[in-house]
Amino acid sequence: FIGFHLLPNEQNSVDAIEPTSGRVIKKNVMTKVLYEGLKLQRVPFNINFDGLPRGEKIERICNVLGIQWPLDPDETYELTTDNILKMLAIHMRFRCGIPVIIMGETGCGKTRLIKFLCELRRSGVATENMKLVKVHGGTTSEMIYTKVREAEDIASINQQDYGFDSVLFFDEANTTEAISSIKEVLCDKTVKGESLTPNC
Repeated sequence: FIGFHLLPNEQNSVDAIEPTSGRVIKKNVMTKVLYEGLKLQRVPFNINFDGLPRGEKIERICNVLGIQWPLDPDETYELTTDNILKMLAIHMRFRCGIPVIIMGETGCGKTRLIKFLCELRRSGVATENMKLVKVHGGTTSEMIYTKVREAEDIASINQQDYGFDSVLFFDEANTTEAISSIKEVLCDKTVKGESLTPNC
């Protein structure tokens, strides 16, 4: 429960509220019985995530990501509630096999967010689990396909040897005329019509 608090209401259910203002975000998000049951299970509600020590923030996100050995990969990266929510949303899409598109102005932290998430998932293992492809106006379809095949090799090794996933990150993907090749990889999951390696 990050970014909102829970508050029982008079209708025998629970509302989600905005922590600082107390404004109701959504009414009746769960029954009071479920809320009380979760409290008995010691599920932590109404914690100010931004007020937690950094180590505890890392531990909590690692619990959600299924990372056994929490390790802070970059102490200079600000772990705000907003950044954590973005990482969790990205993680859920990864788990479902859905491509992720992150939009924002140049320099707003898109690449750094993904780098932090990848390094966190790596837990100190000395391997590369993020293939960064810097796309520009001169990027060709062949260049994209080459990077995809390199990423598949990395992903295969990481999955077999370490049991974790890898990320292929197209930075500034909208700047190339070969955008159809990126679409083929992300949406069709093929390279020149051939299927990508499964489970990579």
